[in-house]
Amino acid sequence: MSRTRTVWREMNRLRQELDQMTGGDWSPYLRRTAAFPAINAFESDKGLTLTAELPGIDASQIEVHVDKDSLTIAGQRTAAPSGTKDESYVRRERWFEPFRRTVELPFDVDPDKCEAVYEKGVLTLKLQRVPEHEPKKLTIKAG
Repeated sequence: MSRTRTVWREMNRLRQELDQMTGGDWSPYLRRTAAFPAINAFESDKGLTLTAELPGIDASQIEVHVDKDSLTIAGQRTAAPSGTKDESYVRRERWFEPFRRTVELPFDVDPDKCEAVYEKGVLTLKLQRVPEHEPKKLTIKAG
């Protein structure tokens, strides 16, 4: 089991214990510690495709930086207009703060050959491997 998975399993156990001890639901408070944005990564022989969920964020508020072995997504979530001045929050689960997430890539990529597309709140990044890091099939010589 990966170290990351073990940490998240332990955090979930801690949340459940807090809920039991206090009779409350600590999920909204602990949820903010989760990595934002959520990322999925798909690997192929040619490179990596990453998707990041960034709902409600304008593309102009997102920055993507690619180094040979890391990727950083940063930006700002801005608050939606609030109600009238005589309204107040009854529940507030969404947070509006700057964010920054850096992930280590499993291999070196060529920053000059990377693409980013943002559509319907999902950022899709296509990262190409550096040619010398492409997997090679070896021919087995029988002897």
